[in-house]
Amino acid sequence: MELKIATWNVNSVRARMPVISRWLKKERPDVLCMQELKAASEQFPLEEFENLGYLCAVNGQVRWNGVAIVSLCEPADIETDLSGFLPGQSRMISAAVHGIRLVNVYVPNGSDINDPRFQDKLRYYEVLRNYAEGFHRPTVIVGDFNVAPGPDDTHSPEQQNGTVCYHPLEREQIQLFKEHGFRDVFRKYHPQGKAYSWWDYRAAAFRRNRGMRLDLVLADEAALNTITSCIIDVEPRKWKRPSDHTPVVFKIEVSE
Repeated sequence: MELKIATWNVNSVRARMPVISRWLKKERPDVLCMQELKAASEQFPLEEFENLGYLCAVNGQVRWNGVAIVSLCEPADIETDLSGFLPGQSRMISAAVHGIRLVNVYVPNGSDINDPRFQDKLRYYEVLRNYAEGFHRPTVIVGDFNVAPGPDDTHSPEQQNGTVCYHPLEREQIQLFKEHGFRDVFRKYHPQGKAYSWWDYRAAAFRRNRGMRLDLVLADEAALNTITSCIIDVEPRKWKRPSDHTPVVFKIEVSE
């Protein structure tokens, strides 16, 4: 059996519900992992997702953060605590779906390299990696990692080098995921060439295709061996009132 799973920073689930609903009806993924809900759990538009046939696991937070997993089958073994790190920030939710452990994250932006929050960001990658390594099953980490892993993942690598979301220390953390057994699934299928999943709303960035690939799918070996494809679906970024991010979609073979 093949599952279609997507990750998408929706940049406000309530404001973006028409776009999300349109995409779900069009693509009908088995699972959608969302970040940056900007809604408390009680504000999440549960009924609208249920009307589309999706069951919801939500770790909400008003204004800035919040993550959710919506699935055609019920998510099980739900966890929302990333080892007690940044406890006031709802940035992670993980669940078992068809024998896969999905870890859905919204990594801190870091603000500025001289800001203490940048150190929190670097520490977040480490804590996340240790957490994901603790599962003895196929594990896939998805979400907004707020870093472009390499020069093909951003529009101006030379000019951006050393800035937040393209700093060597951030890119080193993504390399450490690989060294710990988690591979960048998109680059397995598209090893070369510019590819972006986020475009700033300003300066006509989308029209000029000045973006960054910040939304990643990292899979351990057990999961990677059963993933059959991974794409960035640019289409929703063209729609009315879109998120500044667009979905990243992968397909995986499961036995359950």
